[in-house]
Amino acid sequence: MDNVWNDGRKPNIMTTTITDPETIARAYIEAVGIHDLYRLETLLDDSLIATFAGGRLNKGEWIVALRRLLPVLVRNDIRESFVAGRRVGIVYDFLTDTPAGAVVCIELISVEHGRITEIELILDRVAFAPVGIAVKERQV
Repeated sequence: MDNVWNDGRKPNIMTTTITDPETIARAYIEAVGIHDLYRLETLLDDSLIATFAGGRLNKGEWIVALRRLLPVLVRNDIRESFVAGRRVGIVYDFLTDTPAGAVVCIELISVEHGRITEIELILDRVAFAPVGIAVKERQV
């Protein structure tokens, strides 16, 4: 791709029109892993509903929740993905600098018209507990 921004930067995956659900879902997991909140904004639809542990969050609430985790997140390592139409499952290691180390997570992600409209996060809450403790300790 020869396109270049006015400031000389080359466009990334989110500056082109991509509608493939798997590509978009993987880009989201990768954006979280590298702490790229701008990229998250472009990937998540304004109507996003994210569910985790029985709770439902809108786009703004989800980004706030992710932002709280970034200080302990080293990266996300994608293990595998699977696709069923517009729904994508991503299995990945949420690698932290906490005693939890890497926590296996699964996100079921729905994509419509090139944007993520639904996320369901599944993880072992016991394995993830040290992450929550570390986040609270670092907020003080």
